[in-house]
Formats: sequence, C-alpha cells, structure tokens
Amino acid sequence: MFLKERLFFFFPMQLGMGSAVETLCGQAYGANKFEMLGVYMQRSTILLTLAGLVLMFIYIFCKPILLGLHESPAISSAAAIFVYGLIPQIFAYACNFPIQKFLQAQSVIFPSTCISAAVLVLHLILCWVVIFKLGGGLLGAGLVTSFSWWLIVVAQFVYILLSKKFKHTWRGFSILAFSGLWDFFKLSLASGVMLCLEFWYYQVLTLIAGLLKNAEVSLDALSIW
Repeated sequence: MFLKERLFFFFPMQLGMGSAVETLCGQAYGANKFEMLGVYMQRSTILLTLAGLVLMFIYIFCKPILLGLHESPAISSAAAIFVYGLIPQIFAYACNFPIQKFLQAQSVIFPSTCISAAVLVLHLILCWVVIFKLGGGLLGAGLVTSFSWWLIVVAQFVYILLSKKFKHTWRGFSILAFSGLWDFFKLSLASGVMLCLEFWYYQVLTLIAGLLKNAEVSLDALSIW
C-alpha cells in the first residue's frame, strides 16, 4: 500500500484532466447532440494518453525522484519495481475514464458495474497465481493490475460496439477528435489542478511519514488508517 501512495502522488493530474469529458458529455446529451458524446470520449482519450506519456517518464524515473526526496532506499527500490509493472495501467486509465463518463452521461451504469465485478474476481485469482505460485513479486502484482485494467477497457468498449443503445452516440472513430484539443486541454487543466490540490494534502503526509524512523512501519500504519 505504501508503494501505491507514493505512486499516486503524480496520478491526480491525469484524473483531473479527464473530468472535462464528464461535463461536456452531459451537456451534449442534454442538448441532443448525441454524436458529440463519442467525439468527446475520443478527444479526452487522446489528451489523457498524451498526459500519460509524461507520467510514464515519472514512473520510469520514480526511484531517483524518491531518493531525491530523501525516501528510504529500500522503499524507493521496491516502489520502482512495482511502478514499472503499472506503466501499461496509465494508458488503460486514459481509455477507461472517458468510456465511463460516456456511459454515465447516458445513465448506463449497471454494465460497467458487472464488468468491474467480474474482472475483480479474475484479478484476485491472477494475483494469487502470479504473486504466490509463480513468484512474480511486486513486478507481477503491477503487471496483473495493468492487465486487469485493460480487461475492463476492452470489455466496456466491446459493449459499446455491440449494444444498440449507443447507435446515436457512437458513430465510430472521427477526425473531429483531433480538433479543439487546445480548448479541451485548458478546460481539463483547471480540473486537474483542482483535483491535485485535493489529493496532494494527504500524499504530502505520506511522503513525510516516509522520512520517519522505521519508515516501512510508519507508512503501513498510515495506509491502514
């Protein structure tokens, strides 16, 4: 848990930058501009993928970053191993968040819940096999998490393609997704900064806890709390 707390110090910006699609999809659906929901979903995915590229380099160099913050070498090394396995998750989230908002704007919630529940069961089984039976350790845990996220993305997207509910809101991939990215980015950036400020107050406590004696125990206790 304390490894993930360190990782997600950098994560809220991507989360916030996806929040704009929730507002825009809701407005488009209310205004009966149904085809724009699919465009907004694609536009947000493009933007979050670009943001994910920046986060990827932070993940890659997380060990020197944590060491630069005077964190424990043992924790920094362990966090780096876990984070490497989570790199694919960055881009899964870049796809998943817009898809969820696309569905929620149309009051379609239950299918996503069923998909997530099914993947959760599979995820628990895979974690047990990879970590305990195959000895995958922290890297295996990260890779299984990334795999589970991609399963959710693929399952939800297949549902959108096959369901007749979205014949007006999903018209296929559109070149319009690449237009207006700068305005979309400015709207998303404001949400990203807001969410970062909300998340980071707790993450700062986590980083400070890592500077205490017996950092592993302190961080575990803080995570349980």
